[in-house]
Amino acid sequence: MLDSSRPSADRPRLISPLSAGLGLGPLFEDLARTAPGRETAAGLPHAEMAALKAAGIGALRLPVASGGGGVSLTDFFGVARDLAAVDSNLAHAFRNHSWQVEHALRHLTHPLHARVLELAAAHATVGLSFAETDAQAAGAPPSRVLSRIDWDEARQSYRGSGDKPYATGNLYNDAFVGTAIDGRSGETVQYLVERGEGVGTEDDWQGFGQRLTGSGTMRFRDVAIAAVYPLDPPEREGAAPWRYTFHQIWLTNCIAGIARRVTLDATEVLHRRGRNFYHGEAEHPSGEPVLQALLGRIRAYAAAIEAVTDRAVATLQQGWDARSGVDEYDAMLAATLAASEAKVVADDLAPQLAGWLIDLGSGSVVSRSAALDRHWRNIKVIAAHNPRLYKEQFLGRQQLTGALPPTGAFF
Repeated sequence: MLDSSRPSADRPRLISPLSAGLGLGPLFEDLARTAPGRETAAGLPHAEMAALKAAGIGALRLPVASGGGGVSLTDFFGVARDLAAVDSNLAHAFRNHSWQVEHALRHLTHPLHARVLELAAAHATVGLSFAETDAQAAGAPPSRVLSRIDWDEARQSYRGSGDKPYATGNLYNDAFVGTAIDGRSGETVQYLVERGEGVGTEDDWQGFGQRLTGSGTMRFRDVAIAAVYPLDPPEREGAAPWRYTFHQIWLTNCIAGIARRVTLDATEVLHRRGRNFYHGEAEHPSGEPVLQALLGRIRAYAAAIEAVTDRAVATLQQGWDARSGVDEYDAMLAATLAASEAKVVADDLAPQLAGWLIDLGSGSVVSRSAALDRHWRNIKVIAAHNPRLYKEQFLGRQQLTGALPPTGAFF
């Protein structure tokens, strides 16, 4: 069992003092202990996600007076990283909800976003509904919405149907926001669907990693939509155009959590190995110099991943704090560049750590029940969301020319 009692100033630990101080320690420790079993068992972790929601994970960013935890953005990413070290599937599943809350906190007077905050305060989570557009390339900003919802006079509600591909977390969410054309007015509107009849429950996700995130296609069939809402007001002139930096840092933060877990699992592997090879230099593997050196490399690289991710989170906090001010543009530009740099480092180093974990344990760690291969698989699937190669190419070009980052999704 992972030892989460080791001093953080001495050696890495699973759960930070922040999460422990929020009362999450026992829940996180239990989820960490049972993570390998979830990876190999059939079924989805509905009970575990429900326990996290009941513990208020999805409301941590709300003010205390509104039923939340009142934590800063930086501290929230810290808790999310702890959860990723516990089980990266669970942390990843909260990504879309967490963004909905952040967006709502920046639009407090908008009725849709006020409803999102009400749901979050009630420990419900909000994901993404269907929203078909004319965008052709992945992540490109659309010029118009194609999805449609129509008013049903007999049932006194709007009805709509559509699919949401890559619906990470939706199988656990309680409500879903989307954009569509209002069949009555012809205007493009926002809407919210709460879980009920017609909201899909099928898990068709076929990824070799992050298997428990429900990242397949969510199907909505003739779902009831009680009300529609206006679009968000346009951003002010001169506002920073990079709107997806939060999403990218969330993914890299998950990888940083896995890297920490690899360090802790590697430590346990060395402690638990029963015997060394006859041609080794020590009686027990934990005394083998070459294995100690490899463990030290894993620890150092994991620390580097966490540090570069901390830097990205800190710049994002600065960008958030500068919203609507004269420094917003420059602060969010810095955050977007830091997010790209962190992704390149994490995506390159973290899979190596996960591979070294197997080298460290040799044949004693290849059991399917231990599920230590999950770390490599989960890292690669998270990293594949926004390919690293595009970030590397942009950073090189930006270094030479000062080019500005793309402003669509996936960057």
